[in-house]
Parts: sequence; C-alpha cells; structure tokens
Amino acid sequence: MDLLTFLSPEKIKVFVLVLARVSGAVMTIPVLGSNLVPRQVKAAISLFLTLLLFPVVARTQVVSLSMEWIGWAVEIARELTVGVVLGYSVRFLFTGIELAGQIIGFQMGLSIANVMGAQSQDQLPIISEFKNLMAVMIFLSLNAHHYFLKGMADSFTLVPLASFSPQLPLIRRLILLTGNIFILSLKIGAPIIVVLLLTEIALGIIARLVPQMNVFIVALPLRIGVGLLMIAFSLPFFLYLAKGLFFNLYREILILLYAMRG
Repeated sequence: MDLLTFLSPEKIKVFVLVLARVSGAVMTIPVLGSNLVPRQVKAAISLFLTLLLFPVVARTQVVSLSMEWIGWAVEIARELTVGVVLGYSVRFLFTGIELAGQIIGFQMGLSIANVMGAQSQDQLPIISEFKNLMAVMIFLSLNAHHYFLKGMADSFTLVPLASFSPQLPLIRRLILLTGNIFILSLKIGAPIIVVLLLTEIALGIIARLVPQMNVFIVALPLRIGVGLLMIAFSLPFFLYLAKGLFFNLYREILILLYAMRG
C-alpha cells in the first residue's frame, strides 16, 4: 500500500475506526488494562496493533462516512464499544476468580485483611489477590492472550467496521457472562468452602460437647489453618479449571462476536 493510497480519506477513516476498536480492547483486557500500565504504553500498544491489522482490514473494507463530527463521534463510540465488550469478556473470568477469593477469605475470617490489587489498584481481600495473581500467571504461561488477539483480529471479519449495533442476542450473551461470574466463583471455591463449612459444623459440635472450651479462641486460627491447607491442596484443581477457561477463550469470543452480528 503506497503512501498516497494510505492518505486517502477512505483509508484514514478505516485506520481511525480500527484504532478505536483496538484501543477499547487494550484499555479493558486484564494485564494490559491494569492501572499500573502507563497510558503512554497502552497508547503505543494500541497503535502497534492497529498498524498490524490495518493493511488486512483496509484491503477488504471500505467505510463511507460523512465528514461531520457527529457522525464520526458516533462511529468511533461504536467501535470503542466493540473493543470494550471484547476486553470485558476476558475480564469477567478474572472477576469470577476474584469473587471466589472473597468468598473463601470471608469463610476463613480474613475478609478484613486487604491488600492493594496489582491490576485494579483497589483494596482487595488477600485471598482474592492471591487467586488473581495465580490466574494472571496461568493466563500468560498458556499464551491465552494470543487467543484474545486472534479473536480481536477475527472481529473485523465477523463484525465489519461501522456495522455494530447493540441487539438482543448481545444483551442476552452479556447477561449470561455476568451470571457466569457467580457460577465460576462457586466452582473455584467449592472445595475450600465445603471443608470450611464442615469445620464450622465440627466446632459447633465440640462447643456443645465440651462447654468449658472457648471455641471462639480456637475457631479463628483453625479456620485460617484449614483454609490455607485447602488452598494449597486445591491448586491442581484451580490450575485444571483455569486451563479449561483460557483454552476456551477463543471460542467464547467467537460466540460473543456472532451475538454482535445478531
């Protein structure tokens, strides 16, 4: 593609819309969308990915838009929405993992032990942050971000530029993804939650059989100890579940893209 062709109004429109979609995804995807990543780095990554995708998209798509700023603003907002939806489809998985950590921490009595989240820079329970960091390491070690990049590249084929409009199938899919946050958190936390529940039942029985024992003094360290042991023992299960989630990431993105098409 020569310089004159690149500088034509049609190609410039395509470039701006591709940049808008890519920027929306980069701003919201886990790891890259973290508040720790400087905005300049996010902008550079967005521009780099746009330069990679633009030659392919420009060969197959032509955008005919008026030069009025209102029309431009609407189209850019629509492409940003596509990118944000793609990014949040991955972020929902990490939200479910964080929620599992919150439930486990509450059961262990560590709900007030908060740390600064590495990605969100918000106060998170320490178990949530541990689960989140484990998920990030698994996500990167499995090259799951490659699945996301492939899905984003395919989005320009399945949802062409200036063609997105929110429809009922997309809303249903987003509601389903939101509901899956709670299902995922229960799946991840189920082994630990069940053992801690049995521990509470055992403590209740002991309190009835041995009234002289101060169960409240014994309960907190016992819950923490049992919880930490179960977290260690359940790591293989967590790894197995996380692998299944991240290996199916590309398929989930495709389902979301087809929902965007209506």
